[in-house]
Amino acid sequence: MALGILEPRTDSRLPGTELLVDDDQYEREGAQGRLKHGKGKKTDIILIPQPSDDPNDPLLWPTWKRESAFFFIFLNCIVFAACPGPMIAPATVALASQLHVPIKHVAQLSGYQLLIVGALGPLVSVFAQKYGKRPQFLVASVFGVIGTGICVASFSEASLKTSYRVLLAGRMIQGIGTTAYESLSVAAIGDMFFLHERGLRTALLVLTLASMSSFIAVVAGKLFEDLGARMLFVVLLPIQAVAAVGVVLFVPEMQFRREETGSDNITVDVAAEEKNASEKHEGVTDSQATTPRYANSTTTSTARGTDPTKRRRTFLQDLRVSSGTYSQDSTFKLLGSIFIHFLNPAVLWIQIVSAVLVSFFVGTAYTLAQTFTPPPYRLTVSQNGYFFSGALIGGVIGIISGPLCDFIARRLARRNKGIFEAEFRIPICVVAVVVFGVGWFVFGWALDEGKKAAGERVIGPGQIVVVCSVCYGCVCFATSVASTGAGLYVLDAFPNHATEIFILQMMIKNFLFYAFSSFINDFAAEKGPAHMARVFGIATLAGFTTCVPMYVFGKINRAAVSRWRWMRSFRS
Repeated sequence: MALGILEPRTDSRLPGTELLVDDDQYEREGAQGRLKHGKGKKTDIILIPQPSDDPNDPLLWPTWKRESAFFFIFLNCIVFAACPGPMIAPATVALASQLHVPIKHVAQLSGYQLLIVGALGPLVSVFAQKYGKRPQFLVASVFGVIGTGICVASFSEASLKTSYRVLLAGRMIQGIGTTAYESLSVAAIGDMFFLHERGLRTALLVLTLASMSSFIAVVAGKLFEDLGARMLFVVLLPIQAVAAVGVVLFVPEMQFRREETGSDNITVDVAAEEKNASEKHEGVTDSQATTPRYANSTTTSTARGTDPTKRRRTFLQDLRVSSGTYSQDSTFKLLGSIFIHFLNPAVLWIQIVSAVLVSFFVGTAYTLAQTFTPPPYRLTVSQNGYFFSGALIGGVIGIISGPLCDFIARRLARRNKGIFEAEFRIPICVVAVVVFGVGWFVFGWALDEGKKAAGERVIGPGQIVVVCSVCYGCVCFATSVASTGAGLYVLDAFPNHATEIFILQMMIKNFLFYAFSSFINDFAAEKGPAHMARVFGIATLAGFTTCVPMYVFGKINRAAVSRWRWMRSFRS
């Protein structure tokens, strides 16, 4: 048992169990001498995954190339995935009045957009597996720009009824532009960066996809009030155009056929290595010691069959739309392999602690303008936008979840004799549980105060708004922490299936977004926003109880998944 994690009965190598930190106590010179390590202060960190000898391996790209690709993926996550949805959230009531439609219909302008994102997710995954991620990013950028252009044009229609319909069409096309960035971006980190480099970058993408909406809402509220709804999309359009050009020039294909390097997966059996070290201390030579039976990392320069003569692709070659076909499997076979992952308990856990929690956060956003525009708060559109400042600050602070998750994993790996387990990504959820509890339940208390008569309130309406904004920020921070931990767990525990699992997460999340848009405004009006906050809080804390069995039995589950023959048949 490794720090409370139950061990499976298997001698096979498990993804997510890696020799991460050199431990002199066990003197694994034989294993360490064949493995590449980090540089500078990270020389004790073994690179996971081990890079090939091919200069076109994304893990071996020059630093500027990897970082520029990540920057534009990060930027496009903001302008194509994070911006469109919350742009109209602060103006829900005002826009409903302007277009002469019920508040629910304005919420559905975002709901139908997110429905498109969820529905197209599996297809984007299939095309990414077959043809690479770059074509998906390029297509998404084009549709995102077109969708925003249609939204701009909608406000020039002759009738308000037609304006709403054209605006809805533009929002749905924007959804096509969102899908690839929301579903493939985190998986792209696993293509370009080593395990110990993923924490901060994953946190930044989680911040973008889950929390940057708060910043957008702050800006959009003021912009709507001063310049009108049309200018929201007019301002966004040129930014999206520049971001799309950045993808064309600086985001090459990061999918890589590692099997073409010819490297053998020579791995290190930890128990065998410890036995070797013990025999060495007892006078047994290395040649007499037991030969390692399986390993946790691949060899590099000593691997057989590599071709060091391969040349790095030029900048012009990287501009190709497609680099060929990466899978010979049929579209239906690849599509089926996505939904099979629902049989993996870890995937169901990820939906609970990530997709569902983000849907609570976003679902609440649909009701904020409805809650704080009427008395006793009487917030204007711009003030409704400023309310999201709490969530913005919470999301920015949430960036620390990435480095914190890496720090916890390294510390636990050192205590575990240098061996990293993917389940070491789960303990950070303790932080999320505490902050979620504070956020949701204090939020509910403050809203209850708002329903009381003026003389009975402990705090005034203005103070209630501030408290609620801070609580919403706590929810945003905790959402970032939980989503970062879950995302890193997927990358570490199921690296070969990360894209499909992220697709399922994105699909469920966006279907929930759509579902909330269809009923949450009526629910908040009937039961009250305080009741809604308490329901979300109770459901959140109940969901996090699944972290305990996930940590204890996670490795056994990984072993079971690796033995699923029907899963391998889909992948073969």
